[in-house]
Amino acid sequence: MIIRTILLSVFILGFFFNPSSAQNKNEITRASNQSMHLKRKSIKKFHLVLKTFDHLTFETFTPRKINLRVISPSGAIVHESFIENAKMTWQFDAIDSGLYTIEIENLSFMFNVKIDQIITLNRFPFHIGAPKDSVPFTKAIARTKLIESEGVFQINRFNDKNLNIGPLDKGDTLRFSMTGVTKRTPSMEIVNGSKELLFSNRKSKNTVEAVIPALSKDSFQITMISKAWFGQENKFIVERITPFKYVLDTNLIPKPIVYDTIPIDFLDTTIYLGAVRDFTNSNSEKFTFNFKADTSIAFWSVVFGTGVQYENLMAELEESVTTDSISGGLGYADVLKHYVLGNPLDLTFKKDQTLVSEQTLNGQNITIASKVSENVEDITNFTYDNVSIVPSSKIASKVQIKSGIHFALMDDLCCNHFLFFKNEDKNLGKKVYVKVLLFRVKKKDDI
Repeated sequence: MIIRTILLSVFILGFFFNPSSAQNKNEITRASNQSMHLKRKSIKKFHLVLKTFDHLTFETFTPRKINLRVISPSGAIVHESFIENAKMTWQFDAIDSGLYTIEIENLSFMFNVKIDQIITLNRFPFHIGAPKDSVPFTKAIARTKLIESEGVFQINRFNDKNLNIGPLDKGDTLRFSMTGVTKRTPSMEIVNGSKELLFSNRKSKNTVEAVIPALSKDSFQITMISKAWFGQENKFIVERITPFKYVLDTNLIPKPIVYDTIPIDFLDTTIYLGAVRDFTNSNSEKFTFNFKADTSIAFWSVVFGTGVQYENLMAELEESVTTDSISGGLGYADVLKHYVLGNPLDLTFKKDQTLVSEQTLNGQNITIASKVSENVEDITNFTYDNVSIVPSSKIASKVQIKSGIHFALMDDLCCNHFLFFKNEDKNLGKKVYVKVLLFRVKKKDDI
C-alpha cells in the first residue's frame, strides 16, 4: 500500500458528510491497522476494551508461523489459531464487557516474523451529541478540522519520539500523517488512555497515515522508535476532526422555579375548660376553621394539646430551635414549622410546573409527611389527660401524634373544619392549646 490507512467508512460517511443524520447514527466502525515485526520466540501482548455486543473481525497474515490468542476478561481463551504463511479471518461477538487480551506468538526459534493485521470493531449503538428528544434545547455544532500538532523532527536509535494528544471528545477523530524527509519513517505505535493498540507500523519509505475515532472521551500517545545510527528527518501533522452534532445549550433550558414556604400565623390561643363540677366555667369549647380560597396556600397545619406536657415540650422545642438559629429572633411560627415538618426542605417546581412533593394535587396543593410521627388511623374522637377531643372528619383522617402532641397537616382549605374539646375531669380544670399555621408558597426571588 502506498498509504497505510485505517478505514473508517461508516464513521466518516455517517458523521461527517450527512449532518441531518448526525443524531440518528447508531453504529460506528473502528479498524485498527497493525503491522509489526516480532522477534524469534517472543510474544506480543496488547489489549482491547470491549462492550457487550461489540462485533470484532480479525484479518491476520504472516509468511511464517504464529499463534494468535484472544483471552476474555475472566481469563478464558476465547479463540486460538495457528497461522502459517497464510491469511486468517476470524469473527466474534463480545459477550462480556471488559479488558480482552490479544497475544501473538512467534513460533520460530531462528527467524523474526512480520505480521500484518486489521482488527475491525463494530459498536452498536453509538450516539454522540444530545438525544433527539432534546432538540428544542440544543444548538448545532458544525464539523471542524483542527491541527493539534505539526512539524519536522529528527530521530535516531538513541532518542525515541513521543507525542501526547488530547483529550478528544467522544465522536472526534484523530488523524495522523507522517512522511520521511531523508530516510524511511520509523516504526511507530498509537495507543489510547486504556492502552489499546490502535495502530502500529514498521519502518516505511511511504507516507504513513492513521485515522482513529474516539469511542469515548480519550487521549492518545504516539510513540516512534528508530534503529538508525544517524538521524532521520520526518514531517508530521496531527489533526482533530469533529463531527456535526447537536449539543445541549443550557441557556435554552427553562430553569426550574424554586419556591419556599412562608409560615403565616393564623391562630395561637389557650383556653380554660372548667371541671364537670365547675358551674362557673364551661367544660367544653368548639373551634371552627373556615379559610378563604387562596391558591398561594399550599397547606395548613393545626397543633393541639393539653396540660403541662404540652407546655414543656413546646418550650424545649423553642429553646432548641433558637439555639440553632443565627438570628435568634424566632417566633412560634418558626417553632411550629420546625416541629411539624422537621426542618422542611425547599419546595421546587418541575419542568411541567408541578410542585415536587410526596403528593401533588392539582399541580399545587400538597401533603407533606412529618418526620418522626405516628399515624392514627380511623380516629373519630380520643381522650388525652381526661380531655375528650373530637375533630372534624377531615382533620381526624390526618391526625398524627408526635411526642404526645397531636397535629394535622391539611391540604384542603374548605370547609368547616373543627375541633371540639370537653373536659371530663370532675374536679380539675384543664388548659387546652390550639395553634394554626398557614404555609404560603412563594418564589425565592420574591422573598
